[in-house]
Amino acid sequence: MLYLIGAGIYDNFEMCDSVSILKDCDRIYIERFTSPISDHFIQILKSTLGSGKKIEFVKRWFVEDGRQILDESKTLNVGLVSYGDPTMATTFTELRIRAIKNDIVVKVIHAASGITSLVGESGLQIYKMGKIVTMMEERQSAISVYTTIFNNLNLNCHTVILTEYRQDENESVFFLKPNDVISKLLDAEKDIKYEFVSEDSFLIILSRIGTDSQRIVSGKIRSLFGIDYGNGPHAIIFPSKLHFTEEDAVLNLTEILDAPSDNTVVIKSISEHMINRYEPMIRNEIKQIRESIISKKKENIQLEMLENAELYLDDAIQFFRQGKKELAVLSIGYADGLVDSMKQMLEIE
Repeated sequence: MLYLIGAGIYDNFEMCDSVSILKDCDRIYIERFTSPISDHFIQILKSTLGSGKKIEFVKRWFVEDGRQILDESKTLNVGLVSYGDPTMATTFTELRIRAIKNDIVVKVIHAASGITSLVGESGLQIYKMGKIVTMMEERQSAISVYTTIFNNLNLNCHTVILTEYRQDENESVFFLKPNDVISKLLDAEKDIKYEFVSEDSFLIILSRIGTDSQRIVSGKIRSLFGIDYGNGPHAIIFPSKLHFTEEDAVLNLTEILDAPSDNTVVIKSISEHMINRYEPMIRNEIKQIRESIISKKKENIQLEMLENAELYLDDAIQFFRQGKKELAVLSIGYADGLVDSMKQMLEIE
């Protein structure tokens, strides 16, 4: 039998059932390399289970591979302990499904989840949370996080940004700092230019949620950037428009550096960005092509094609004002296609 056991988010063993289950397990594995289980928790667990129980620490790849765990679970009772609630991790869900497909009985022992806990501690409504994303140290990660925030804001949803945690082979611990997350978001803004991340963006930064040293700070990026947030784990919430009850919660549950503000005020849809960017550019290209046609005394049919392109641009503006954003983007595309065809035909670069 396979037991997937949540360790919760604090240094106490929350579930009485977990202790009795682990005492009956033939194998006990703890995965602490993708989420932080503290040394204090390990000490509590060892003293609770007694010296006769062996605890093995395993890497994430061991759980992802899963073959040894599944093979042992066919004849032995195997306990796999993880931070938070095990059902919140894709790796554990996949292992659970594989076990069921192999006719292995699986029991999940739930515990407090780090994600739901940090949302609750922030005072924001769980119903308004959009897609959750993790900021990694690698540069490409910032683009994904930036785009996720943008999409969530367009839906008036808050974004929970988890930050990278890892434990190396020599067991040194790395937590990505909130300051680095902010820097990466500002850099992504310079590259992508959706114009919603700035020094005026309002964020909530949560550190070490569930511990005695937890800290929740809220404010604008300009105020948050220079703070030392200490050891992790850290998370950041990029709020959308706050409900008045959420704003009241932020004012009373967090360390306020700036009054809460609405991050959706500056948000524009992708279609609006496309129209603002491409409509004037295409009109300028049409002007250049028209001048070339007139100077070279080309046929009138080419001027008619330019007029069609201009009509597509006019349609795009009209569709956008009517809220028909998909049609607006299509019209921009048609105009751009006609202009590109004419540039090739007239050999204009």
